[in-house]
Amino acid sequence: MTACSVVIPVRNREALTSQCLDALCRTSPDAEVVVVDDASSDSTPEMLAERADQVRIVRHERNTGFAAACNDGVAAATGEWIVLLNNDTIPQPGWLDALLDYASAREHIGIVGAKLLFPNDTIQHAGVVFGRHLTPQHVYLGFYADHPAVNISREFQVVTGACALIARALFAELGGLDTAYINGYEDVDLCLRLRRLGYQVHYCHESVVYHLESATRSFESNLQNHELFLERWSGFAYQDDVRYYAEDGLLDITYPEQYPALLWVSPHLAVLDRERANASERLLAERSRQVFEALKENTRLKLELLEAEVRDAAKLSGTNALTKDVSRI
Repeated sequence: MTACSVVIPVRNREALTSQCLDALCRTSPDAEVVVVDDASSDSTPEMLAERADQVRIVRHERNTGFAAACNDGVAAATGEWIVLLNNDTIPQPGWLDALLDYASAREHIGIVGAKLLFPNDTIQHAGVVFGRHLTPQHVYLGFYADHPAVNISREFQVVTGACALIARALFAELGGLDTAYINGYEDVDLCLRLRRLGYQVHYCHESVVYHLESATRSFESNLQNHELFLERWSGFAYQDDVRYYAEDGLLDITYPEQYPALLWVSPHLAVLDRERANASERLLAERSRQVFEALKENTRLKLELLEAEVRDAAKLSGTNALTKDVSRI
């Protein structure tokens, strides 16, 4: 039996998939790689056919969505451990060993997520928290990768399925991802089902993967997915965001003899509500939003350029081979 299988669901974006597979060849050559082509209409099938000696290919004739694609990929895999991995990722050296070592050293582990970075070395994922309305939020989104708060491996209620390790037998026991969710919240639901059975969900900061999520993800079904999530989990999931902020020294409350209490919040974490903030705080919040939007747009444009280069190279050479790295994105 293979120690670990990496399952990658894909639909179009051939250049991204090729880049991800190149990174896997460099960083984890012994892992079995299973690519589920969910009815791609671009040059993805041809690119995968050229890599048939490197990857196991599952082909869907119609688009089935993220959950079904992952489930079919796991069914075709042979590894004792499974990593669900998005195709818009670039794994870094040691990423897989870190996940396997972390999971193997702990009892009652259900799933382990990685540290995911945007191309500018800021945090895309370091665990998932819930706010007051039980909307899942990637904690410390946009923090720099060397901040102490994101360099602590620990337990969460949820980690993202963009890069997550789980035992294949456990995945099968749970029945895989729930196809009732449409390209979102499948990972949230899976983590909570694991926790309900007594398994733990952990974030491993030593496993580092670049993730181009801002350029590839659609949020069209999020409202429907959130309503389904609340219907199923509102009595089980709980608000935990403030707990992590306090643990990490980014928020503190001091109680004098009587109220009001004294509240301190790190400027890295928050500014006052915009309706009540002063001019400088409003400017800081708006500038942060503008920088994040600029990052997303810049990533989209560079990916479009990368895909155009791949298409041009294919026309000239008759192949789809073109190696890129994160420095281009």
